[in-house]
Amino acid sequence: MKTYSLRGRLVRVLIALQVVAGVSVLAGLVVWSWASGRMVDESGARTSKVIASAISMAANGELKFVPNPRTDAVFADAPDYWFIARDKAGHEVRRGNVPPRYVEIAASVDGIGRSALDLLDEEQRPRARLERIESANGPFNLVVQAGGPLSLADTLRLWLLAYLILIAPVTVVTTLVVAVATPFVVRRTLNRVTDAASKIERVDIESLAQPLSNAQVPAELRPFVDAVNRAFERVSESHARQGRFLADAAHELRTPISTLRIQVDSLPYEGAEKLALQRSTTRLTLLAEGLLNVQRLDRAVAHFEPVRLAELCERVVGDVAPLVIASDCIIYMEHGPSPVVSADAPSIERALSNLILNAVEHGGPGCEIRVSVEAPSTIVVGDSGPGIPVAERERVLEPFKRLESSTYGTGLGLYLVAEVARLHHGELRIEDSALGGASVRLTLGAPSFSG
Repeated sequence: MKTYSLRGRLVRVLIALQVVAGVSVLAGLVVWSWASGRMVDESGARTSKVIASAISMAANGELKFVPNPRTDAVFADAPDYWFIARDKAGHEVRRGNVPPRYVEIAASVDGIGRSALDLLDEEQRPRARLERIESANGPFNLVVQAGGPLSLADTLRLWLLAYLILIAPVTVVTTLVVAVATPFVVRRTLNRVTDAASKIERVDIESLAQPLSNAQVPAELRPFVDAVNRAFERVSESHARQGRFLADAAHELRTPISTLRIQVDSLPYEGAEKLALQRSTTRLTLLAEGLLNVQRLDRAVAHFEPVRLAELCERVVGDVAPLVIASDCIIYMEHGPSPVVSADAPSIERALSNLILNAVEHGGPGCEIRVSVEAPSTIVVGDSGPGIPVAERERVLEPFKRLESSTYGTGLGLYLVAEVARLHHGELRIEDSALGGASVRLTLGAPSFSG
């Protein structure tokens, strides 16, 4: 999915808006000029150039007027438009009803380059314009009517020039300000969003009940933060309901499973059918206990205290030894260092019991199981069973995931051990054992004590 920069988009939009605003101002000025009758050559300067381009002086001093498209456009828009051109010899050419005053001016004035004639009182606009035209065969005076029609192209050219002089510099300066200031403003504004994102990144199932603060979040982003908090509340409530359901179901199952186990064990005959029933009831027992252990890890507050790992392991090995021996397996503890760590002893005992029972279930009859402690805070359980393929070592740490070749177990044993490692800020790793099977290393991250 293609991503985009909010800062870049805002800069582009603001600059585009400024350009559109400038063009709109120019268009508005043109429309205003057209509607108010301002699209005229008020000074007569442009019209005089158009008329002068059509007048020429012959070698004998005769003046002649040769119309062209530009003069035709002027006369089409102003049929009564007048002008007069006259030289010193009295040759002249005129059009329209030229006021006598300007006929005299054209005949008598000499040596003046250009001049505005008869300024109006109200708006100080001239009635006529006098130009001295230098032609190839000599000069002549040209008097034209002021306020003649102005073409649309000339009007646009004039307003564009005014725009470039008056408005464009301001637009350039504001564009530079926008380009420089917008990223800074957006970055400062989005810092709160970045802070909220970092808090969301740290959210886990235990911290869902702590809502994100929207105290300093921009008003436009508060609906987003509120929606995230409501989503967290829904997820937290759903997780709590599921947890209560699992705990209640596990508690409810313990009694009928225990009754079933007693009835199976009391069957008078021995055989494959009884052994299969015993295995099934054992699996149900382990599943119920596993569900209860999951809830203990989720609900209970760990009580960390100094624990001697070697002594804890010896105690657990002694507790499970009868079950291991009854399963035709061998278990022993390899004595080594006895570090003292800060840990929650009950959860460590359950984790080690799960590792040993997992080795019994998957190792098969005759399996050899070795338990050892490594400094500073690692418990290792190795076996001589078939081992765990490298590709499966991450998957079996998920709840209710078992090896493809396994027909026994609940899929909760290694998951519970991984949760205990997480509780102690440690890790659980599966490696190859020197005995030929799998080696599971439970490393605790809690601080150690000398002992």
